[in-house]
Amino acid sequence: MIKPLIDWFLKNKRELPFRNSDDPYRILVSEIMAQQTRMEALIPYYERFIARFPTVEALAEADEADVLTVWAGLGYYSRARSLHKAARTCNGKIPETYEAIRALPGVGDYTAGAVASIAFGLPYPAVDGNVRRVYARLFASDSGDVAAWVRQLMDGSPPRLVTESLMELGALICIPSSPKCGQCPIQGGCRAFADGCVSEFPAKKEKSQKREEHRTVCIVRDDRGNILLRRRTERLLHKLWEFPAEERLIADGFTVDRSPIPLGTAKHVFTHIIWHMAAYAAVVSDRELPENYQWVRDLRAVALPSAMKSWIDLITKEQLG
Repeated sequence: MIKPLIDWFLKNKRELPFRNSDDPYRILVSEIMAQQTRMEALIPYYERFIARFPTVEALAEADEADVLTVWAGLGYYSRARSLHKAARTCNGKIPETYEAIRALPGVGDYTAGAVASIAFGLPYPAVDGNVRRVYARLFASDSGDVAAWVRQLMDGSPPRLVTESLMELGALICIPSSPKCGQCPIQGGCRAFADGCVSEFPAKKEKSQKREEHRTVCIVRDDRGNILLRRRTERLLHKLWEFPAEERLIADGFTVDRSPIPLGTAKHVFTHIIWHMAAYAAVVSDRELPENYQWVRDLRAVALPSAMKSWIDLITKEQLG
């Protein structure tokens, strides 16, 4: 089945900025970014990141704050920190063995397999949700050794093409809902299609309940138009800047006088938490700023997470107006 799959891939693959590259650094960056992010969404972030840090040496020499600022908006910031740490352990060169790639900070089995097979042509599987879904439907089973199956496909076929064709099949054809079975190059060998039970595989997992939090966000300006930001010390969004919550300002010794009229409301969904936010214009007591606070004029110069996007847009429009 691998030949028709590869033939289909070569004719139908998407043109992606990192697809035709054999630079292991760029492949590593793209694979780290692709964790928890749709391919279409990550492309502008990838291009911006590579423009700012074109080599592993450039990334290794950068300050963490600069890396987080360029990453801002992509989310899951632990990926950026791990990628930065990985660059600093590479001595200017991405390692060329699976074991050494796997040992890099933030690199798991999937990413190590993807970099090893795509960048170096090594026969190591990259098993992600797309590949598991293809396997489950092909064999009408949620059990089995998916990695062993991929290794068999790589026996006699270019590992890079096996990895990329399986990823592309899962991303374009064998999608989670309403798969395009009529366009599938390996439909003839698909057990779930033959049995008419494609929608049953893979078995759907019960989603856990997300914790909900309500936050009062304070937009604090000084008389020169600067905005007060707080650098988070919490594990979630660690070291990123935020418009501070009222309760946090009070806990840090400020007296807060906020308007009773909200500037707007917003919701942001994390993996395990939902933030319900209401923003207010506020004035705080004039005092020496604690260590994690800063007055900022240009919001683009700091790493603000996408959870703050509604208020970034609001302030930017006011400044432009």
